Amino acid sequence: MATMTDIAREAGVSLSTVSYALSGKRPISASTRTRIDQAIAKLRYHPTASARALALKRTSLLGLAVPQRPDVDDHVIMEFVGSILSAAHEADYDVVLVTAEDRERALRIVEEGKVDALIVMDIVEDDERLPDLARLHSPVVLIGNPQDTNGLACVDFDFLAGAMLAVRELHGRGASRIAMLKPPSAAAGGPVPTYARRARLGYTMACAELGLDSEVVELPPDSAAVADFVRDQILSGARFDGLFVHHEPALAMLGRAMSQLGVACPEEVQVAAIAPADVARNGPWEVSSVDLPIPSIGRSTVAMALERLRDREVPAHTRLLSPTFVPRATTLP
Repeated sequence: MATMTDIAREAGVSLSTVSYALSGKRPISASTRTRIDQAIAKLRYHPTASARALALKRTSLLGLAVPQRPDVDDHVIMEFVGSILSAAHEADYDVVLVTAEDRERALRIVEEGKVDALIVMDIVEDDERLPDLARLHSPVVLIGNPQDTNGLACVDFDFLAGAMLAVRELHGRGASRIAMLKPPSAAAGGPVPTYARRARLGYTMACAELGLDSEVVELPPDSAAVADFVRDQILSGARFDGLFVHHEPALAMLGRAMSQLGVACPEEVQVAAIAPADVARNGPWEVSSVDLPIPSIGRSTVAMALERLRDREVPAHTRLLSPTFVPRATTLP
């Protein structure tokens, strides 16, 4: 591996000149910089992380606290991770992953200066981590929108507006008995993700606005349970003619169950979901959806973290991405 001494020898300059060229602390002539750049390219020189951090006065690393609870949707979580990695790399940053549930480790990588800023996913209401995160001197950005942010910056999708948009679209297409399908709630006193609270609130608000009854149906991500719901609540009793689905793992199961049981969609039941585009197209159908714009959330989160790194006086604020409805020609069976 080439060193700065090798670069100086190849370019015919002093070691200190190479140091100035890399750090930008002192001006050097264009011809000298060209020789140094050519030597770097020829020898394939890469500064060590410690040297680069010293020169730039930053680590060029972002911490990302990722949830690993058994009830989270790994597919969607990894889409978020991928979007953040891509946005960070575009800004010449790398990402250090830590387990979101390991609060001490997440705090330590910031306190020890191992990362320049920390992004925390899967925020829940009354999140016990927030007071400790708020005391950190480095920027922290939450992916979530709790009622009490503890003064921290937040980025998220506007789940409340998205749920209202989905219900209005279902009603506009003729549905008048609309149920919300969601995963089973946490145990009493357990954590409630901020997105779950806001989506449910948006659903009930839209139903009230339209003069509709609001009923929330909790379904485990289990094919048999989903099939039982379709058979009992749609096929037999025709209890619902519209479904607002905020339950990504059950979406493809719902499509398969409706197809197998001969329930025509959209002729007999309208369906709209809040889901990433690829999830809405998964399984035996392409369901209409309020798109969950994961790439945009990732870019916005990294941009906010870097914005607060550039200017520590920028006040912490919340950015909510607006919903867009994506109609699709769903034909089942």
